Amino acid sequence: MNKLIPFNKLTKNKKASELLSKTSVVIDESGSPQGFVFGRDSFIVFLEHIDEEFENKVKNQKQAFNNPAGKLIDIIEENLQVNPQLIKDIKNSETKEMDWIPFDKVIQSLHV
Repeated sequence: MNKLIPFNKLTKNKKASELLSKTSVVIDESGSPQGFVFGRDSFIVFLEHIDEEFENKVKNQKQAFNNPAGKLIDIIEENLQVNPQLIKDIKNSETKEMDWIPFDKVIQSLHV
């Protein structure tokens, strides 16, 4: 019978362990990995890593930005629901006009 164990029990790389903390590995009776189960955020981190490596290694920039991992990230981000707490925090936040930087000043500071 297969078992599900945390990814961090199998890796010695602490950086990978932190990034993939919500990832588990399916192992069979002999302890051989059979597959992975990702949490949403860890799956996106995994895809971002693939996307970044692809962009770094592919010479054709058009192809680099048109890769399957990047497309999947875009689809996921387009369909993710916004955190209700974030919406509430934004509605309850108070921004004073003195906290704003006028657009004209931004343009001037960039010398555009």
